[in-house]
Amino acid sequence: MKKKLVSVVLAAVMTASLLTACGGGSNTATTAPASTAETAPAKEETPAPAEEKKTEDNAEETTDEMVSDETFALLQENYEAMSECYDEVLELYSSDEIAANADIEELLLEAADIIDQMGEITQDSITEEDADALTEAMIELLNGLSALVDGMELADDGAGDMVSDENFAILQENYATLTEVYNAVAEAYNSEEIAANKDVEDAMNEAVEILEQMGTIEQESLTEADAQELNDAMAEILDALAEIAGAIG
Repeated sequence: MKKKLVSVVLAAVMTASLLTACGGGSNTATTAPASTAETAPAKEETPAPAEEKKTEDNAEETTDEMVSDETFALLQENYEAMSECYDEVLELYSSDEIAANADIEELLLEAADIIDQMGEITQDSITEEDADALTEAMIELLNGLSALVDGMELADDGAGDMVSDENFAILQENYATLTEVYNAVAEAYNSEEIAANKDVEDAMNEAVEILEQMGTIEQESLTEADAQELNDAMAEILDALAEIAGAIG
């Protein structure tokens, strides 16, 4: 997952960089007529101030020029890349694979704002200048997400993989052992061989919860990490129940 997300982020940053170059090239191209006007021989009847005013008007028109087809297409590509990166990071963050962090939440909120903004933009409603500003904002956020991915500590030891046949078999064996020990202790407790005791009841209640949970688990729905967590919990309860059973004997 981490390698996939890093690739997506880097690709998005590269695309965003292309968009910046395109936007800059467009602005340069539109100012060319003003340069030509300055080098052409001036007519005697045309005052110099009028030429300067014309150049200023052209500059204003360049600033307000609507976005080109090429620039808008690249802007959309960056929008899609940022959306994908945002969804991946949000999924990891929501599933606690990334620890809670104020900086991460701020980045996610900023990304969400830009994604919402992009979702309302049409080609005839955005200028080259606005496209450049959005591109710079997306590059900054994509770099932030890239740094976030590089710094996150995701399990690379297979903890997120589905449980293996071997480990699931061990889990089932522990489940059978816990069931047997629990039944023995419950029988002794109900027959008053064990005096009423809150600690005993707590241990039995915990055992019941795990037994009920184990009864609904299927191998294809369990990860290695979940199996390990269940095994640890069963081992702890088995120790407590074994101590109780030992006291009975």
